[in-house]
Amino acid sequence: MKDLKCVFFCISDPETPWLSRLMTELDEAGVRLYTLDGGRPVPEITLPEGSYTVTDNDGGIRFAARYDTGYVLYQDPSSKLREKTNSPGPECVIEGFDEISPDFLEKMYQRKQGIPWTILETERTVVRELCLSDIDDLFTLYEDPEIKRFIPPLLPTKEEEREFQKAYIESMYGFFGYGFWLVSDRESGALMGRAGLSNRAGFEEQELGYLLAEKYRGRGIAAEVCRAIMSYAARVLGAERLNAFIHPENTVSVRFAEKLGFRDTGEEIESEGRILKRFTAINPG
Repeated sequence: MKDLKCVFFCISDPETPWLSRLMTELDEAGVRLYTLDGGRPVPEITLPEGSYTVTDNDGGIRFAARYDTGYVLYQDPSSKLREKTNSPGPECVIEGFDEISPDFLEKMYQRKQGIPWTILETERTVVRELCLSDIDDLFTLYEDPEIKRFIPPLLPTKEEEREFQKAYIESMYGFFGYGFWLVSDRESGALMGRAGLSNRAGFEEQELGYLLAEKYRGRGIAAEVCRAIMSYAARVLGAERLNAFIHPENTVSVRFAEKLGFRDTGEEIESEGRILKRFTAINPG
């Protein structure tokens, strides 16, 4: 594991089969494991770096609050557990354990610590979440004349954009688990562009979007990244259809969308004073 180093389990029934399975997987991933009795007072200990908590009771919540580890909370739909405590809320509430894995807990720990998720990697790129330290590079990227022509601009100042992105990270990444990500060079780490999935009011399907800095165009990178994101949308998010909204004069993007399997629906929408055509890809994976 990259960031998660230790997990504290405070579970009412420590003999459950799922816990044994998960503990084995975490042990194989090199993550240290501890179990706590939720009915006892919170112990005075020094926590290892990279600690996180999984719990289904008040004792575990108190432990996570005292040591600020963050936590995943299990509760059945009828439980009032979260209403019984003034502690900070969990990164995630679950109603079953089948989907919990070392990777899931790593992501929950990263969310608690404000560490951007790496979404996927391709042969030449890394697609990851944006973080506030990216703002300067983002403004440089959006100075590109071609991007200015067809993409809505950033906010007027870096301070305003930073506040906007802070809210975006919490609401979009934090709630949906996807969004408009950054594309970086896999070798150098340099910012190449942005790509990802977003929601548009009035449409159920996620929307695919992308932009690349001029020096990275014409090298097949956009197709490499967008195909990987389309596969991710189908495989991880269960998307059966994706939209793309493109300015009619952006003929390069129209041809590119068609190359990816998007088809013109004949619909048009108005967005921020611009007319955009709707393209749809069915079974994007």
